[in-house]
Amino acid sequence: MSSPPEEGRVLLMNKRAPMSKTERQRLIQTVVQQREVATQRELVHALSALGCEVTQATVSRDIRELDLQKVRTHLGRAKYVLSSRERPKDPEQAAKHVLRDFARSTMCAQNIIVVHCEIGTASTIARQIDSLNHTDVVGTLAGDDTFIIIVSDAETAHEMKRYLDRLREA
Repeated sequence: MSSPPEEGRVLLMNKRAPMSKTERQRLIQTVVQQREVATQRELVHALSALGCEVTQATVSRDIRELDLQKVRTHLGRAKYVLSSRERPKDPEQAAKHVLRDFARSTMCAQNIIVVHCEIGTASTIARQIDSLNHTDVVGTLAGDDTFIIIVSDAETAHEMKRYLDRLREA
C-alpha cells in the first residue's frame, strides 16, 4: 500500500479551524506588543505569517474595537500600540456621555441621520456610535463638526434619531 504524496500530508497538517474573533484580537494585541507594525497591510501580513488569514477590512474593525493607537517611535516611524485609555464597560453609557456633551442637533434626510456637534468632536462621537454595534447602522462618516449615520430606510432613520435624542438628553 503506498502512502499519500508528500504534498497531501502537508496540506492536511496546515489545515486549521478558523480563528475566533477573540483569538484573532488577542493575536493582534500580541503582534503589536512584540513588533513595530505601522500599517493595516503590515498587520494583515504579520497575522497571515502566524496562520491567521484575515482581510484588511476585518483588521480595520479590530483596530477600532481594540482601540489601538498610532504613535511615533524614537526614529519617527509610526506604529500601533495598545491604548492606555480606560475603556468604558458599557458602550451605550459612553455614547450617552459624548452625545450629551458634544452633540448639538440631529436631523433626518431620508435614510441618513445628520448630527451637528462641537468643532473637532464628530469623529469621537461617530466612533462611540460605531461601538454600539447597532444592527440598524450601515455605517458612519465623520467630518470635523458633523457626522452622518447611514441606515437602510427613512423609517429606520427616524427611529435612530429618536434613540440618539434619548441618549443625548439622558
